Amino acid sequence: MTRTTGLGPLPKLVAEHAGEQALHHAFHSEGLSLTAAEQTNLFVPHTAMLGVFERAARHVGAREFGLSVGQGMAFPSFGLWSEYCACGATLGEAIFRICDSVGFQQTRSVVTLEREETFAVLRHYPQRLNVANIQHSDHLLYPMLYFLQLFLGAHWRPAWFELNYPRDADAREIETQLPAPVRFGTGAVGIAMPAACLTAPCTWQQSRITLSDLAVEDPVQHFSDPLRSIVALAMLRLMEGKTDLEGTAELAGVSSRTLQRSLGAEGLNYRDLLDRIRSRRAKELLSETTLTITEVALALGYSEHANFTRAFTRWMGQSPFQYRRRSQPTS
Repeated sequence: MTRTTGLGPLPKLVAEHAGEQALHHAFHSEGLSLTAAEQTNLFVPHTAMLGVFERAARHVGAREFGLSVGQGMAFPSFGLWSEYCACGATLGEAIFRICDSVGFQQTRSVVTLEREETFAVLRHYPQRLNVANIQHSDHLLYPMLYFLQLFLGAHWRPAWFELNYPRDADAREIETQLPAPVRFGTGAVGIAMPAACLTAPCTWQQSRITLSDLAVEDPVQHFSDPLRSIVALAMLRLMEGKTDLEGTAELAGVSSRTLQRSLGAEGLNYRDLLDRIRSRRAKELLSETTLTITEVALALGYSEHANFTRAFTRWMGQSPFQYRRRSQPTS
């Protein structure tokens, strides 16, 4: 699972160069809606994210599309997580934060700092999946560079870049746009620097982001996989007003029976899980938007206002109207 902040300016670039229809096709072909791109605290399947990048590049017709997306991801490109990682006193400490907390941005992901002679190489090892992973890999290079430049200066350049896939016939399109040589087929997306760079202090005005701050922003923090992924997918589909178990199982790439067994192993069923997610989302919509109660009900997948009101009263001990009135500040 990957947090949707990883999309960066992709939707905007596709719409500008290939049109809205191409943008919708790139997302819908991977089982996603554009709603996903508008929410920074959602997770989507990593395979779907890779698919969106590849389809978008084909629509735009540019080999360097992924690189262009990355160029538009100025710090803090990955939201609060980027700020937390950059709070290290030195570059070495900041990279340690990346390695230690990368699961907040992408589950089952591995980031390492490896020594190679007199160089230190920051490497991200993508999950090995049977799908194309060129454009998404390319888009990571510039955010990595921008992060290091927080400590090393805006004009600093790396010794080399690394990409996890073999060099292809059109690789020259990206090589000419990068400020350092590229090593292909390394198995990782990486950026190399002299080891002495690790002691460099931060040159930007740091915020004071803690792990607790990240936990508050993570709606699935209390779950471990596979339950965490199931919850994230159910939340994603609820953004579209969809609540059926079958659709969530399909997006997860498993059968409905397998998904039910995974929930049962945690002492849950899909209805219980959906109630938890709906309750959280209902409170957000009632306190943070001006949607009518009926519109909130429809957004949560209820066909009737009354059914939502009964469910919310059961969850909260008060009606949606009472909750909204008490949660909004008085003049």
